[in-house]
Amino acid sequence: MDALAVDELLRLIFQHCDRHDNFSNALVSKKWSEEALSALWKHLDSMHPLLSLLAPLVEKDMFHTFERPIWSSDWTIFRKYSWRVHNILFPIVGSTLYHHSVFTEIALTKPHGDLIPNLRNLVCQPYSLCDFIPLLLNQRLVDLVITGIAGTSLSKAKSLLSYLPERCPTLRRLDLRIFEHDYTEIGLEVLLTPLSSLTELKIAPATLTPLVMHALACLPSLEHIRSTHRWPTRNPNRLPRPPVDTAERFTSLRLLEISTDNIPPFLEPYRLNNLRKLVLEADTQQTREQHLRFFEIISKSCPRLETLHLGNRSHDRPSELPLATWETFAPLRRLPRLADLSLVDLPMSTPTLLYVAENLPSLTRLDLRRSSTIDGTPAFPISVLPQLAVIRPQFVFLGLCMDTSVPSPAVAFEENEQFRHLAELNVGPSRLDSPVPDVATYLSGILPEGCQLSRLFDGWSGDEGESWESWVPVIEMVSALNLDKKVSCQAAS
Repeated sequence: MDALAVDELLRLIFQHCDRHDNFSNALVSKKWSEEALSALWKHLDSMHPLLSLLAPLVEKDMFHTFERPIWSSDWTIFRKYSWRVHNILFPIVGSTLYHHSVFTEIALTKPHGDLIPNLRNLVCQPYSLCDFIPLLLNQRLVDLVITGIAGTSLSKAKSLLSYLPERCPTLRRLDLRIFEHDYTEIGLEVLLTPLSSLTELKIAPATLTPLVMHALACLPSLEHIRSTHRWPTRNPNRLPRPPVDTAERFTSLRLLEISTDNIPPFLEPYRLNNLRKLVLEADTQQTREQHLRFFEIISKSCPRLETLHLGNRSHDRPSELPLATWETFAPLRRLPRLADLSLVDLPMSTPTLLYVAENLPSLTRLDLRRSSTIDGTPAFPISVLPQLAVIRPQFVFLGLCMDTSVPSPAVAFEENEQFRHLAELNVGPSRLDSPVPDVATYLSGILPEGCQLSRLFDGWSGDEGESWESWVPVIEMVSALNLDKKVSCQAAS
């Protein structure tokens, strides 16, 4: 029992207990009670437990309100628990709705100081609670997520952001999800400039105006920018060409994820030595020439890039485009660290695919699941897999839209024609062009034990349900064949 009286040990144990167990732990002794209560209150998915400490809550017309005024003694009880709270998450579904009078009563009667002094992470998904958010801000808050901002609530969002520089000077992550097709400027460039500790900004939909980008470029600690949207918007991101002096801009940026068609004019003047990941979701289908332009500028501006994802947000069948040639990908040879390459709707031939594999020595993940030929048929024969295994045996993920016509007769693969580390093969929207046993036997001869076989279904291929179901027996048979190989190897050893 003496060992379990050590605060650090109790704290570690109670962190791994569920809420029911910690309720029981809090009743064991005074020593246990302190640590068990801290574990119970550390993470909240509702404000209801805290607000109930102040005064009884009753429901009227779907909104909760205080049954009586808050007394000074209520705040003594409230403070006994509020300092224990570190994280608050309001879920989108099932959140309690509170009447505005609840927030007014708290603001008028609360003692001096922060309402929840140790709060570090706040996720407020139902924006109906926006009036309460300023009361929760404090000097220790590092992570703020607000979603559901739309229409007339934009003005409230602007008012809320105006509190951040003074109330949350150490804020590191800000996530604003603004559900508004016609975005109205709220002066982000002014509101974000004082946040010198900000490392990650996620904001959607399109809000990256020239003034905002200029403000972000000056933030000394900014590492991640995400501005993507999953629906059409009338004001798409148009990244501005920056000023001439770019030597001290975006010095710490490591990730840029954005929906836009014009990233090259933005990147060209910069030398983003620290950028490791670039994700571009174009609003329209990009041509072979546009991809070449992207690759030329990216390879010059981001010499240490490790992840490059280029695609578009549309799931419609791509229009007919000329096949990309090896020249299109030649600039990527200047990216020696590139390990993850994902391209959507860029038709190419098998020799071009092999060129990419041969000339990117660090590549471990290659995703071309929706690549096709000019007429929309799968881009690559299934026989390309052993060739890729020879060139890049270190692949851990491979996504290819394949013609699954198995060569006849079936051959036994050499050891160097088998993937060694592949964890997943995604065949895109490929149909079965050969009998199930032929395809399964062929794949099991190439894929290592434990490799997951999956298939993309996103409506692009126009497949019906039976097309996906036809792959289920292939997946099951590949797993069975690999298991047989494992048993045989164990028996032989």
